[in-house]
Amino acid sequence: MSKNEKELKNHSCECDDETCECDTITLELEDGTTEEFMILDTIEHKKKNYIALAPLEGDEYFIYGFTEAKDHVEFFSIEEDSEFDNVAKIFEKRFAEEEEEEA
Repeated sequence: MSKNEKELKNHSCECDDETCECDTITLELEDGTTEEFMILDTIEHKKKNYIALAPLEGDEYFIYGFTEAKDHVEFFSIEEDSEFDNVAKIFEKRFAEEEEEEA
């Protein structure tokens, strides 16, 4: 797994994964192809925005920073390891809390 990837244990909607109606976003990748991702969660931390995205076919998720402009959203890799680790811990805590609520 690369630095921006985390293992996806499950996601927060009540679907059977085949007919998932979660919020999704289609992104153009660096090689020009497109891929659809499920939006797991967004957070604001230290005045920056972050998003956790999971490919529809996979068992991992990615964490990126993002900025919003009038007509688009720009994603960026989190360069600092400590920043990434802090944000990842926040997402993991939120996902664990959601999992506990469902149990």
